[in-house]
Amino acid sequence: MRKSLIIICLLLSLWVLLAQCVIMQNRWSDKKALRIFHAKKVALTIHDTLIGERKLHYAISGTDTLPTLVFIHGSPGSWMNYARYMWDTMMLRKFRIVSIDRPGFGYSNFGKALHLQEQTDLILPVLESLKNDQPMYLCGHSMGGPVAVDLASRAPAMFRKLIIVAGALDISQEAKETWRQVMNVKPLYWLLPGAFAPSNTELLYLKKDLIPLQSSFSRITSDVLFIHGDKDTWVPIENVGFGQQRMINAKSIRSDTLFGADHMIPWKNEEAFRKILLGLY
Repeated sequence: MRKSLIIICLLLSLWVLLAQCVIMQNRWSDKKALRIFHAKKVALTIHDTLIGERKLHYAISGTDTLPTLVFIHGSPGSWMNYARYMWDTMMLRKFRIVSIDRPGFGYSNFGKALHLQEQTDLILPVLESLKNDQPMYLCGHSMGGPVAVDLASRAPAMFRKLIIVAGALDISQEAKETWRQVMNVKPLYWLLPGAFAPSNTELLYLKKDLIPLQSSFSRITSDVLFIHGDKDTWVPIENVGFGQQRMINAKSIRSDTLFGADHMIPWKNEEAFRKILLGLY
């Protein structure tokens, strides 16, 4: 019995150590990122902006006189999820590319998840500071979709186009996932590996945060593009119709359905996604 208890304790300790490792935290160190981009002969700058007591970490590639494309990652995630687009030569001919560590992920106070609207409070001033008299395109994937919607509704004049990729917008389409509440309580929370801990918390928050977001849709006045896979079982494609019906003041709305695609469009459907981005203007 005692031997079994020791083995269990050792396994739990190993799991906690795994939870702290860089891989499970889904991020690159700044040094590693700079080394990778240098090897690809692409200039990368990495920034930290303090807003109150919180830090927002983000990376930029490309020429600052070009239109800006901003990536808002899903859950879990970090800015490096879009690195392949940030060093892509065709993309860099058209865009300055900004990719952000959303609050609670990467190096933006890792592990400390925030409500959706609190995230927008931190991201918006950073995007304001990056304006360069060129159009700005805002692209949010999955959990980044509702964050992008809130950003575009608060600063409708800032963005030329809002791109929502497999975005979770409709609360009625959200799975109940009652287990998330259980896993959000210590000590079970400590057993969630790396970035999955803040991810669990913010996805639990999302169940409530989508309610006040409903008043945001009508304030969006930019062009809007929905990109969704018809085989997405995590965020059903019905979210597209939900958003289209409520963005009554959008300049235009277009939807690109990727047939056969699931939720992971930016990585499993890279060529199709890249082609859509290159066609933004």
